[in-house]
Formats: sequence, structure tokens, C-alpha cells
Amino acid sequence: MQTVIDNLSKRRRVMFYILIFISIAAIAIDQTFDIEATSYFGNAYTIYIVYGLIFYKIIELSILYFIFYHRHMTRLSGDAYTDELLGKFEKNAKRFFTLVPHGSVIFGIISYKLTVNIYFFLLFMLIATTALFLVKPQRAHKR
Repeated sequence: MQTVIDNLSKRRRVMFYILIFISIAAIAIDQTFDIEATSYFGNAYTIYIVYGLIFYKIIELSILYFIFYHRHMTRLSGDAYTDELLGKFEKNAKRFFTLVPHGSVIFGIISYKLTVNIYFFLLFMLIATTALFLVKPQRAHKR
């Protein structure tokens, strides 16, 4: 169990570094290049689309947390501990720690392309960082 927790903690830490690197690269790209906003939906609707993406991302993270992490973590507690459950927990926790930054980067790029406002991109990076910060693999071991 401790090996799995250590591996997940390392993966979580790497995802933090990746998010920081992507955020710094995005700021550098924003300062260097002149990118124009897309006009697919018109200027009146783009901000509503971005707000919808933010709301969707928060709901999605809650669902991903429950499906891929919390459900398997609670099964490991108590008498239900088996190597099979530990394997499922590790697999799904790795999936969670990969999908959180990936989805936030994609949504951040979409919102940036719609509004050409780097703050929306950085907001999605903050949402992903917060989600990774709140989900700690060490808690699974304390149960």
C-alpha cells in the first residue's frame, strides 16, 4: 500500500510541475504573439460560453473525483482490503491525476482562443491545481 501511495504522490507532484510549466509557457506565448479571438459565435456569446466551460469543469472534476478516486479509496478501508482493490485504486487514481490537468489545459486553450484573455486560461490552471491540491493520496493510507 505504501508503494502505491508513494507512486501516486510522485505522479501528483509531477502534474503540479506540468501545470506550472504550461502556465508559464502560456504567459510567454501571450506576451510574445498577437493572437486574435475567434468569431465563430459572435462577441455577445463568447463570455457565456466561457462561463459555461468553467461551470462544466467544476462539475466534471467532482464527478471524476467520485468515479475514479473516492469510490475506490473508500473500498480499501476496513475489511475490504485486497490486492485486486489496491490495483483498481492505483489504476483509477493514476487516471484521475492525468485527466485533471489534461482537461483543464484543453478547456483553458478553448477559453483563451474564444476571449484572448490569459486570465481565463490561468483560471483553468488554478482549478486543476486546486483539485490536485485537495486530493491527497496520503489520506487513502490513513483510512
